[in-house]
Amino acid sequence: MTTSSLALWTPEQTKLISTTIAPGCSVDELRLFAYACQRTGLDPFSKQIYAIKRGGKMTIQAGIDGLRSIAERTGQLDGSETYWCGEDGQWADVWLGSKPPAAAKTIIHRKGASHPFVGVARFADYNAGQGLWSKMPAAMIAKCSEALALRKAFPADLSGVYSTDEMDQAVEPVAVTTAAAAPALPAKAGDAKVFAAGKAAIAKADSLTKLEEVTARMEARKDDLSDEQYQQLLALACEREDKLTAPVAEADPFDD
Repeated sequence: MTTSSLALWTPEQTKLISTTIAPGCSVDELRLFAYACQRTGLDPFSKQIYAIKRGGKMTIQAGIDGLRSIAERTGQLDGSETYWCGEDGQWADVWLGSKPPAAAKTIIHRKGASHPFVGVARFADYNAGQGLWSKMPAAMIAKCSEALALRKAFPADLSGVYSTDEMDQAVEPVAVTTAAAAPALPAKAGDAKVFAAGKAAIAKADSLTKLEEVTARMEARKDDLSDEQYQQLLALACEREDKLTAPVAEADPFDD
C-alpha cells in the first residue's frame, strides 16, 4: 500500500480483504475502506482496522491502540486523563467500586489548542453485557470515552473511524415489514455550497499531492456534509486518483 495516495491493493490482497477483513462489502465500499486505511495509516492485514457491515451499511472500526497511534503520529497529542463516576456523579481517577461505573470521562490535551477535548461515555449506552464488558467494565467504558475524546481532538485524522469497543453493543436492526412501522428519521441535510466546492476542487486537482490536500480539507468539513454528499465526494476522489495515476499511452511514431 502506498502512503502518498489513496491506498490501493493487488487483486490478491483485495480478495483476501473482501473475504476476511471486510466481508460483504461491495467494490465501492472496499475502495472507501482503502481510502480510510491510507488516511489513518492503519494496516488491515495486521488487523488494525476493519470494515464491518451493520444494517446494510459499512462501518470502519479500529482498536483503541490504533486510534492512539493515529493521534500520536500527528505530533500534537499532549497527554490524556480518564475518570470514572458512579450514580452519585462524583468523578474519581480510579474505579474501586464493586459494581460497574455509571460513566467514564477522558480528557485529551492537544498542543496549541486553547481548550482540552472531553469525551463522556455512559456505561448503559455501550455495555455489551458479555465478554470483557462483564469482566472489565471500567476498562471497557474508559476506552469508549477515550475514543470519543480522540475524535473530537483530531477530527481530520479520526473522523468516521470508531473503536471496536464502541460498537460491541451494536446489533443488526430487525427489518420491519408491517404497515405500522415507524417512519425513519430525516437524513442530515448537507451544505450545498460546501458540496459543490468539494466537487469543483476534486475536478481541478491536477496532481496526487493536490488531490490529497483537497481530501484533507474535505475531511475537515465533513460535519457540513450529509452522509450521501460525503460518500459521493469520496467516490469522486477515488475516480480522480484513477485518472491521475493512469499510465499515459505513448504516441505511435508511425501514426501520421
